[in-house]
Amino acid sequence: MAVSLYDKALADKIGRWVKDPNLQILKPDEVTRMMQIASDQNYDKPLSLPLIALSRDATVTVGNPSKRPMTFDGMGLKVTDKGALKLNAIPIALSYQLDIYTRRYDEGDEYMRNFVFNFINYPRLQVTIPYNGANIVSNANIRLDPNVEDNSDIPNRMFSGQFTRWTLKLSVDDAYLYSIPEKNNLSISVNGLDVDIEEK
Repeated sequence: MAVSLYDKALADKIGRWVKDPNLQILKPDEVTRMMQIASDQNYDKPLSLPLIALSRDATVTVGNPSKRPMTFDGMGLKVTDKGALKLNAIPIALSYQLDIYTRRYDEGDEYMRNFVFNFINYPRLQVTIPYNGANIVSNANIRLDPNVEDNSDIPNRMFSGQFTRWTLKLSVDDAYLYSIPEKNNLSISVNGLDVDIEEK
């Protein structure tokens, strides 16, 4: 559970922008099972439109693939008598594709317009890091690729009949893999004095 935190945050952000209760949003883990979902939910009937499918590129780019202080001895978060929490991080970059399927061209065109405005004007992505109960909020930025593509002419067997498909490419270049280990403090007594030692 690391990259999936960004998947969920992005899908939730897109979901807050969508006002149509009938519009289905498929998250990256669901897009890979799109045909199964269509079969399970609709009993082998075609998926209903409109539909938004968010997929992530299988390649995750690690920004610094070598050991650095931030990867093993990061920022101190919380210190107690028993131990301390540290926030370690490794930078990564993620690439996404947002496909908008609609029955009519004007409907798809309107969804595309709204998404372009929202991604440009509200690019901040908030991710909650849950490890060791820390629940730290980390911010990243969504970057919209300047090429928005109407690829309705691409054949797709999931839908019977004609449909419109718009594709937006997105990237999150300032994402991180996080680790929040808990370091235990060892306590010893020397001549009646208590000494705390942080375990490394």
